[in-house]
Amino acid sequence: MAADLTIQHLGRMTRVVARGREANLKKLRNALLLKEFRVVAERENRLALRRRAYVLQDDWPMTVVVDRDGDRFDIRYSLFIPWGWIVGLVFLALVVLPFAGIPNALLAFGLATVVAILAVYRQKFDCRPNARFWQERPRKRWGETMEEILREAFARP
Repeated sequence: MAADLTIQHLGRMTRVVARGREANLKKLRNALLLKEFRVVAERENRLALRRRAYVLQDDWPMTVVVDRDGDRFDIRYSLFIPWGWIVGLVFLALVVLPFAGIPNALLAFGLATVVAILAVYRQKFDCRPNARFWQERPRKRWGETMEEILREAFARP
């Protein structure tokens, strides 16, 4: 039987509401661990997992948070740009660009500033199936993958 999932793409994250039991949570946890997620925090009613970036494979870091309230599960997940990457870009723009010998250093600095501002503004992004422009392929791929994992984990026998 199919799982009853309510999926909402909220721009900065995707939210899923499902009903289930402890066994469903264990299925979800194990499926995410197989996808190379790591448990960041685990308490009685909350589970937080993260997955590192595989940039050469066009894969961004991802976070999944599961909140449990009785038999109701509130699952939020999103891809994100780590603060370390943003700080690294700003550091390189401020320290390296002036001394790099680039002919139009001011133009490169302006472009780096725009990219840093955009990265801070759009640090998190949901996994919608009709994603466009910003990280289109990873968002679509992870949206499909997470939906499949959630449907399998919360499927009723």
